[in-house]
Amino acid sequence: MAFSLLAGLLATLYMIKAEALVWHVWHQLHPTDHHGLDLAQYQVSIEAKPLSGYKNLSGITFNRETGTLFAVLNDMGKIIELTTDGVPLREISVQGVDDLEGITHIERDYFAVADERQSQLLLLNIGPETREVSINDAKLFRLGLNERGNKNFEGVSWDSLHHRLIVVKERDPKYVISVTGLYQTEQTQLNGVVVERMPQYDQAIKWVMRDLSEVSHHAQSGHLFLLSDESKLLKQFDESGQPMGSLALWKGFHALHKSIPQPEGVTLDDAGNIYVVSEPNLFYVFKPQSKRPV
Repeated sequence: MAFSLLAGLLATLYMIKAEALVWHVWHQLHPTDHHGLDLAQYQVSIEAKPLSGYKNLSGITFNRETGTLFAVLNDMGKIIELTTDGVPLREISVQGVDDLEGITHIERDYFAVADERQSQLLLLNIGPETREVSINDAKLFRLGLNERGNKNFEGVSWDSLHHRLIVVKERDPKYVISVTGLYQTEQTQLNGVVVERMPQYDQAIKWVMRDLSEVSHHAQSGHLFLLSDESKLLKQFDESGQPMGSLALWKGFHALHKSIPQPEGVTLDDAGNIYVVSEPNLFYVFKPQSKRPV
């Protein structure tokens, strides 16, 4: 009887994501003074807007040069360009991939995308009129995380301050790595690609984030934003790995009427607005407000 009660209690705590809830509320009540974004002040401004005709939305990125968003569809082999209000502008077909999970804009017409099933990064050139790209024209880099499978790297983001890509592995185990040299800049003229673990985030994500579905680097603060689908939580970290607050993606928090069902992608624009996409095809925008919601 006692074992059954304990098992039931643990199952309930897991179902309500108790560890993430406790962490989130604690940091809301004990805010940290920092130069990043005060996520406690954010409220949803566009909630669960469906992108009709699309499914399996995964990663998303902001292109500051065009002022638009680019999102990937992981089972359709497509990239779609969107306005910041979630209006589709064009489709780009990606030939030769079957599991696009993450995308990041680097600079000019250069983007990096993550193919989880093949465990590889692709460097693509997407111009203003591009409607189709092929991996035959892309620069590829295979990451030796797992041979193949669906628990490899989920998200990728360009760190313009250090001229590198930041990649997250989903789980079993989950961690953050940097990839320098796949995209060469004047500051990174390397002979080859350098992959390094970023251990400063290990402890912070170990207990609170059940998985890692996306990463977004915020150039203005140098902070890293990590998204967990299973925990329904977006966490902000400084460069040392110190947690700097969170955005809870649950019903009743940040003016959400319903929990975000499966948050898979996140990006930020230069004004600090946060864009989240959820499978199957839902689009969200969070903006800072004058008052301080939970």
